[in-house]
Amino acid sequence: MKKISMFKKIFLLLSLVNTVYSYGAVYQFEDGMPSNIKGGKSSKIEITEEKYKDGKHSLKWNFKGKDTLIISGDTGYKEFKKGGQEKAKASYTMWVYNKKPIKDKMLIEFKKDGKVKTSFNVNMNFEGWRTMWVQYDRDMTGTPVEGMDEIVLHAPNKDGEILIDQILTSVLIDPRHNARDEQVDFVNIEADTSTNAHWMALYKNYNTLEEKSSKKKVSKEERAGLLSIEKRFREDSLKNVKVNSKIIKENREILEKYKTKTISSPQTVVIYKKLTDKEKSRINEMDILEYGKWLRELSYMYNSTNNQEEKVEIFKIFEEGMKYLFDQGWAKGSGQGTIHHLGYQVRELYDAILLMKEPIMKSPIYNETKEMVKWYSALGIVYTPEKEIRGVNADVLNTMLPGMITAILLDEEGRAVQELRQLNKYLATSINYSPGLLGGFKEDGSMFHHMQNYPAYAKGAYQGLTPIIYYLGNTPFAFDERTYNTVKKSILMTRIYSNKYHYLLTLTGRHPQNTFKISDEVFRYAAYGKETGVDKELAEAYLRLNEKGKYADELKKLGFKPEKSPNGSWTMNMGSLQLQRRNEWLAGVKGFSRYLVGNEIYIKNNLYGRYMSYGAFQIVETSLKDSGFEHEGWSWSHYPGTTAINLPDEKLKSLITQIDTQSGIEEMLISDETYSGGNSLNNNGMFAMKLHENDKYNGSHRARKSVFFFDNRAILLGTNIENDDKEHETHTTLFQNALINKKMTPTEKTFGKNDFILDSQKNLYKIVDGNVVYRKSLQKSHDERNSKPTQNNYELAYINHGKNPENKTYEYSILIKGTNSEQEKFKKDAGYKVLQKDYKAHIVEDKVSNMRGYTLFESGELKDDKYVKSVDTPSMILTAPNKNGLKLSFVDPDLRLYEGIDITQYGKNGKMIPVNIYSRKWNGNDSIPHTSTVVLNGKYNLAKENKNVSVQVKGNETIIKVTTRYAMPVDFELVNIK
Repeated sequence: MKKISMFKKIFLLLSLVNTVYSYGAVYQFEDGMPSNIKGGKSSKIEITEEKYKDGKHSLKWNFKGKDTLIISGDTGYKEFKKGGQEKAKASYTMWVYNKKPIKDKMLIEFKKDGKVKTSFNVNMNFEGWRTMWVQYDRDMTGTPVEGMDEIVLHAPNKDGEILIDQILTSVLIDPRHNARDEQVDFVNIEADTSTNAHWMALYKNYNTLEEKSSKKKVSKEERAGLLSIEKRFREDSLKNVKVNSKIIKENREILEKYKTKTISSPQTVVIYKKLTDKEKSRINEMDILEYGKWLRELSYMYNSTNNQEEKVEIFKIFEEGMKYLFDQGWAKGSGQGTIHHLGYQVRELYDAILLMKEPIMKSPIYNETKEMVKWYSALGIVYTPEKEIRGVNADVLNTMLPGMITAILLDEEGRAVQELRQLNKYLATSINYSPGLLGGFKEDGSMFHHMQNYPAYAKGAYQGLTPIIYYLGNTPFAFDERTYNTVKKSILMTRIYSNKYHYLLTLTGRHPQNTFKISDEVFRYAAYGKETGVDKELAEAYLRLNEKGKYADELKKLGFKPEKSPNGSWTMNMGSLQLQRRNEWLAGVKGFSRYLVGNEIYIKNNLYGRYMSYGAFQIVETSLKDSGFEHEGWSWSHYPGTTAINLPDEKLKSLITQIDTQSGIEEMLISDETYSGGNSLNNNGMFAMKLHENDKYNGSHRARKSVFFFDNRAILLGTNIENDDKEHETHTTLFQNALINKKMTPTEKTFGKNDFILDSQKNLYKIVDGNVVYRKSLQKSHDERNSKPTQNNYELAYINHGKNPENKTYEYSILIKGTNSEQEKFKKDAGYKVLQKDYKAHIVEDKVSNMRGYTLFESGELKDDKYVKSVDTPSMILTAPNKNGLKLSFVDPDLRLYEGIDITQYGKNGKMIPVNIYSRKWNGNDSIPHTSTVVLNGKYNLAKENKNVSVQVKGNETIIKVTTRYAMPVDFELVNIK
């Protein structure tokens, strides 16, 4: 049936929602009055078609004050089993329609053998439909027990009449998602301070707004600023559409059709998942997103005609549509049962309301509309005390800011100015660098969400934030310089870890596909958002990304021109990421640690993504697809650069569980190693990690890996590779390239020491240590979302370390995108020397620049090194000699969010266990400053003062103390003492 297929479509979208099972009674009132429902002596109950939430009927209860309605029969409640696999908990849900607000409460009791076991109250001060999702164990008064056999509804003190529909007496719901609102203000109070508080704390935020908001005297400049903000917002949102009487009539008919539907969000329909097909077929719902799009289309029509009669008729339809929305429960004070991730569904609704501001403000729906937007946009969040703000959630920036601006612009100007000032203050505080893994901006340019650097969510955050920066720009409400530059730095970094638009594959999070791109528009928006003028760097970055864009000519007239493609080396250790760029290519390498997760896997996303951060090394030119990645046929065991056990997909597929009630059904694994990150100096860089697989799978798998970048050459070393897998080989992958539209003859070859391989991407590989298998074949794999078989032609090369490897090693180098002459030169001499390659250190010297890279896995002394005698901290050092001395960059790769070990991450046998990264007590800690001691051979002084570095000469040695935080590189120059 059509209705059922709609639900299947919705459920496919719910990758972020837990499985829900209904096992209590279901009352839809479509088959007459249930025999087990009885009204009190003064009550009149009947089935009605007057209003309904599903099917065509509901139960009408006409009552006298304090009368009762009794539902007999087992509620289906089951006690929550701690430690069990199921983490959802039993809740009672019901829809109630109130014709007139009643200033009293309705008591709902749950009895067993005539005795009340648990109960809760519903505030009846509302009009229209309202629902409630009330958890038995946490939210109700008393103690629920299995076998409760009677539900008693006690009417308020006053006489009245309500409609009741869609009662689910016990349904399992993720305990994070029950929403507190004005009807059930005691539900899930913990959500006010939880990870999802930005979604769930609407009740708290609205009441804070009511308490804190006030009028402000408006200056001439502020009034002009308000007008500028609204003008920019409207111009940015408007779209010219065709308008005539026929189209207006069609929209009147659309409204009448929509009035037969229940307006909902995808998050609420999960409670229907285990209903029977018959029960599901009665649910005729329409997504709030689609309803908002329709209202926005009406607003386009209103603004596209100058015919006053047409305007009047269009607004009548719009006004009726808004009234129906309110009647459906989309009103101030209503939590819809659950409200998480609502921001993704209502942006179009906010646009519609802003574009209809003029007629709305003259209409009876004005106040209700204004308060609704304030409620759902969580505008009150701007009054969060500064001491409680620790970063910003990407979802707030992405989905909630437009609603906040809309709510502010709907207010009278004195209050609007006050709220704009407060919004600016809130954002300025939020855009400070957030501590630890908490969401928001990081000093290295990372943007965190889900406790990790997450470009996909960062893109949404920028797309939500930068238009607001643009609207506020060049007004008294513009961002201050510090706040603006923090955002600017992060946006500019997106074009560094992407090429030209595509992120590195290992930065795609739980969506390893070639569809995710950075947005060039955010550069343009931000460029125009300064306190005064236009930002040159952002404008010219925009022009490189989109030289023929909509605003390109305007920027060129202002004197800007496209920037040259960024070249250099960048370290982003908050993402355990090192980047090298030359000409038009990008190379990046990524790891993970005891702080940073190595993967994010959901039920229907990235099912084979365990190895994404095992030292993955990727070269991207123009796009992921053009650079060899194709989703179909991709071998998930062979991310280039990784050292991993070559498992068949059925064994590599993640065993996803819900670890605790603070997380969803997901996998985000960490290691117990602190050593993972990179370093940069003189536009060259290095990366290294101690790889240790989480014991959820194979904790015996270890390796020590390093990468050294010198111009367009990369040297990759590996030592101490070991695991106890006697069934499957362990491979270090050189490359994996799809051969799309290329002739392919199945081939398999082996290569050894001093052999060269030129891949289909024109990268030349020199093998120094390791037996390489090279293969061209029709490669078979599985879709990472649904495990359906896929295949494609690929070339694949890997070093085979064999089964159950012990102390295995590898060494190879890559000439990236070299010319023919560079390739011939590389074949004669790869241009580097390996000075040490063992458990303690990987040390490489570049013959061209004389730079030296030190991967010092362990502290202690180095034997006979020209520069470094010893270190007291595992570290990474780059040195570059010059005629006056030595330039040096130092990194302690340990983020130092805590010291010692987190014992909760280990089982009784001492092995790592899967843990929820969101529940780690240290995830919001600031990095602990650490001072490392480096002893150099020779006598040096600092060329100039550095607050993080001190130097002491002792005999023929120089003792350097370097203080670091967050694994940030500290570079400094030393001059010889003669």
